[in-house]
Amino acid sequence: MPVLIGSAHILVAVMCAVHIVRTSRPMYWIFIVLAFPWIGSLIYVAAEILPSLFGGRRARAAGRAATKAIDSGREARQALHELEVTRTPSNLKRAADALLDVGRTDEALALYREATGGAFADDPSLLAGRARAEFLAGDADAALRSLESLRQVEPNARMPEEHLLYARALEATERSEEALKEYGNVARYYPGAEAYARWALLLEKAGRDDEA
Repeated sequence: MPVLIGSAHILVAVMCAVHIVRTSRPMYWIFIVLAFPWIGSLIYVAAEILPSLFGGRRARAAGRAATKAIDSGREARQALHELEVTRTPSNLKRAADALLDVGRTDEALALYREATGGAFADDPSLLAGRARAEFLAGDADAALRSLESLRQVEPNARMPEEHLLYARALEATERSEEALKEYGNVARYYPGAEAYARWALLLEKAGRDDEA
């Protein structure tokens, strides 16, 4: 029985390798499925085959997650290639998002600033990305300015991630009372416990232990 199971693993891996070649998938997949026949084949199926078969949001999300786990820089490489072909605001944003996800913050920030330097200066998604990059680059003051511009563009929108980032930027610039107020506001609708946790930590830092 173990021999049969082992043979099945190898057969599945070979079938995946054939599929990789026939469908012109990236060649690193061949190494993955042949070096790790069982788990490599499962990851390949989740990342490349299921999304193309079913095309649903969950299938695509699973595929992206599996691909990212194997090759975290793939999206950045593809986005930068597209940017070389056509330098549009959407391609700038895609490349900046991808670079930020892999920790290339300074490069991402340069692209966000380029994208918001012209007709798309008030684009909400670009302003949000630029603020995130500025904060991660250690420039909380610039992040606050970008987020305040975003609030002017979208005064009535609920943006939990950007709202939490605004509170964090206030805290980073030592505007503690304002930060506490914003943490309290965003905690009411932010999904998950992060906003409450950051609020409690700042209250504790301010010596307000009972409230914390």
